[in-house]
Amino acid sequence: MTTPKNILVVDDHPIVRSSIAAFLANTCNSESIAEAANCKEAVAHAASGNYGIAIVDLELPDAKGTDILHRLHQACPSLRLIIYTMHEEPWLIRELLNAKASAIVLQGEDTMELQTAVESVTAGMPYFSQRFLTLADVSYGLSDRATEVLSLIAMGLSSREIAQRIFVSENTVEYHRKLILRCLDAKNNAHAVSIAIARGLIDGNIL
Repeated sequence: MTTPKNILVVDDHPIVRSSIAAFLANTCNSESIAEAANCKEAVAHAASGNYGIAIVDLELPDAKGTDILHRLHQACPSLRLIIYTMHEEPWLIRELLNAKASAIVLQGEDTMELQTAVESVTAGMPYFSQRFLTLADVSYGLSDRATEVLSLIAMGLSSREIAQRIFVSENTVEYHRKLILRCLDAKNNAHAVSIAIARGLIDGNIL
């Protein structure tokens, strides 16, 4: 494969981080591999312009989720990002589909998936592991719009406020409320929210 520029490994767990770095050192023809334990360190490395690929966890002490990707992209727009995460919640999977990442691999998969991701990204091709693609297809019968409405319900917004937020009529919001209750077999809005959080359809941290 084409030799990648330096690789940056971003993970707050020392053992995981060093294991990934050691694995890449044995399997990839990179010039060097650096490590970062938090977003601040990662951004500093990225801003140097010395790295072509960053393998990034989404749970760091000073940043979480796709915010990490945004910061790295701002620091170095040319940096190619590979998400390597243990999180498989459907709401996050959907969010990652719209993230500025060149590849996505889940940590529960074979480590060779990570090597394949690096090889693909180095060659200029995106890569999404099979398990990620399978999880991305899971929707529990809720459309993206219905899931968005459910998230806003969880935040305590009224039908009128939701309608104004997403630029639809209140009748449309009520339609989605009924659809949500039916799809989730929920007794009421609160029950629907609890079911959705338990299934990972929406982020429980929004409450």
